[in-house]
Amino acid sequence: MKNLAIWGAVAGAAAATAFLTTYKRKNGTRLTDGLLEHARNIGNRVAEYGNQIKDRLLNNVKGPNGENIYLDMYDRQFYEDNSGKRVYVS
Repeated sequence: MKNLAIWGAVAGAAAATAFLTTYKRKNGTRLTDGLLEHARNIGNRVAEYGNQIKDRLLNNVKGPNGENIYLDMYDRQFYEDNSGKRVYVS
């Protein structure tokens, strides 16, 4: 019985998605046209907020030429030089 309810919900979501992607407004645009752009904007904002939090926690640490400082999986600080190689900060 639970499986039937789950499959019904999945089928309903698939039908709603198909409707939203094919339905056109009177001016010729689709409902999902701006969705990708909005998702990118949200992703950019989240990345910006993450950088702001990182700067607060690392006290605005910058590389020798103003490069951004990153943390690797072992919490070591590094920046990338012009050739793209990691230079670790001691």
